[in-house]
Amino acid sequence: MEKVKVGIIGSGFSAKDHFYAYSLVPNVEIVGIAASSLEKAKSFIKKFNIPGKPFGDYKDLLKLECDAISVCLPNHLHRDVTIDILNSGTHALVEKPLAKNINEGEDMLDAEKSSNRKIFYCENTMYAPSFSRVKEIIDEDALGTIYMGRGKEQHSGPHSEWFYKKAKAGGGVLIDLGIHDIACLVWYLNCDVSEVFCQTKTLISQREKFGKCEVEDNVVGILYFENDAQVVIEESWTAPGGYDMKFELFGTKGQIKVAPTYSNLISVYSEKGYGYAVEKASTTKGWTFPVPEESWSFGYQQEISHFIDCINQNKKPLTDGKYGQKILQIVDSMYKSSETKRVEEVTQ
Repeated sequence: MEKVKVGIIGSGFSAKDHFYAYSLVPNVEIVGIAASSLEKAKSFIKKFNIPGKPFGDYKDLLKLECDAISVCLPNHLHRDVTIDILNSGTHALVEKPLAKNINEGEDMLDAEKSSNRKIFYCENTMYAPSFSRVKEIIDEDALGTIYMGRGKEQHSGPHSEWFYKKAKAGGGVLIDLGIHDIACLVWYLNCDVSEVFCQTKTLISQREKFGKCEVEDNVVGILYFENDAQVVIEESWTAPGGYDMKFELFGTKGQIKVAPTYSNLISVYSEKGYGYAVEKASTTKGWTFPVPEESWSFGYQQEISHFIDCINQNKKPLTDGKYGQKILQIVDSMYKSSETKRVEEVTQ
């Protein structure tokens, strides 16, 4: 079997996860890394011992023979970079969210149609082993009809300046963390969201070295599904202690709870501390709950492996561009609700 040739655009946190996932998939060759500067691309390649070429301009990467390229960039760059990738005759693996807003997402879907290439929407939580097992249990009718639930994600805030700027991110914790929960919940219930209600707050208006926080850092929302289920989501960028995410779902025949972080799989107490426990954890002193093989536990390797298989077999992925746009439309309606302070309809 010929190797699938791939590239990565970006050199930050998600680019690291994409590289790690690619490195675990057989018959994949990373041919190049592009970053905002040649120095950053070289540093990324050196740090992870990648054989591909470094580029300071992503358009130079597009000149190589690639089957797929990962877009691991700030939200406001997704549209233009993805369209350029598709028009170059290459598939695009786009990190969540699909775009900064639904209008930019629609432009990307139009380019996908005209290019005859595919957008693979990178929603890693839907591929995480613990969360995908929840889906299997639901599909076996273990819970019956799901009528209520809760999704929650929290940490102390992102480590890059652009997340806090409206023009670059499009929003705050809702479009960053909440979009994970929404994507999973629509998948779990196998049902569209008809209406939403949302309240947003900014509790920490100044972020030390990142300056003013122009977006929301806390969100509480309600998703009203077409099957009459109602699910609450809670998202926070102001919670210390590291990354935490969980779901609770209640049905007519049972209930299920899942939490790959803050679990009792591994529990450590240390007065001295140690190297690393989980993303965004500021200390490892006291009680900690380290996540084993974090990138694998959070679904990156399974996601990339699925996408590579879809490319080889010309199959439809679990999460494509249309799915990313569907979730973005729900997010957009929630932002509208936070402004109007009313329940808002979701237009599909």
